[in-house]
Amino acid sequence: MAVDWIGAILDTIREMQCPCCGARLASCGVRGITAEPTALVVRLACSVCGENSVAVVKRDAREMAAPLTRDDVLDAHDFLKRWHGTVSDVVTPKPAKREEATR
Repeated sequence: MAVDWIGAILDTIREMQCPCCGARLASCGVRGITAEPTALVVRLACSVCGENSVAVVKRDAREMAAPLTRDDVLDAHDFLKRWHGTVSDVVTPKPAKREEATR
């Protein structure tokens, strides 16, 4: 299951205000400081006053994927070695198949 954790961070930050000038941080600069299993620590640079601040953004533990193993990497390597399509065919998510109702 692919998780857009960066999107979740940005959604959280968009609701925050600069502690110095009170501007919304929707268009602030964001730089990761550290990642923990359940939270990310980021540095925010206000685009209005330029003040830097630090935020802790909690991550939903249910959304975290298991770490890749060596076997996962080797399996991906073997798959890609035999692949004859485009890169976008591999990385673009396919729409979920909808089951048609029987009449």
